[in-house]
Amino acid sequence: MIVNGLPGSGKTTLATHLASELSLPLFRKDAIKETLADALVSIRPRHETSMEWSQQLGRTAIAMLWRLLSDARGNAIIESPWLANLRPEVARELHDIGILTHDEIWCDVPLSVARQRFESRALERHWIHSESPGSTESDWEMWEGIAQPLGLGTVHRVDMTKPVDIQNLIHALGK
Repeated sequence: MIVNGLPGSGKTTLATHLASELSLPLFRKDAIKETLADALVSIRPRHETSMEWSQQLGRTAIAMLWRLLSDARGNAIIESPWLANLRPEVARELHDIGILTHDEIWCDVPLSVARQRFESRALERHWIHSESPGSTESDWEMWEGIAQPLGLGTVHRVDMTKPVDIQNLIHALGK
């Protein structure tokens, strides 16, 4: 199961509740990236900028996330913003690990709501995200054009501007 949406859309909150209710492991890209950053901070290459280091750890976190999902034989929830531009990459990874069908939960919020939430928590985020995407107007303009579900499996749109009825969602997922 993929929990997807814009940064600030409520993915982590929803994925955490679903994982608890369904007794499934939850693999979050940001949690993996933050753990890597803390563990590897002393060996960060001096020639890399903070942004380059963050991007490298992000790519590594995604690779680890796919490996964990493969090891779980698809019986897990993965959470990260995989916007439409990443569709080919995600399709390839799902195919490579043998996941032929899956549910995608799209955390639906207006761009302005996602941005306000994102900006309100920016100072509380882990240090590795200090120069991450979302800090510029151009990031949000780009995301607006690609903020849509991957559509590689069954898509369940969830309005994240109001409380989510988790039991209703679980029923819709057929779980």
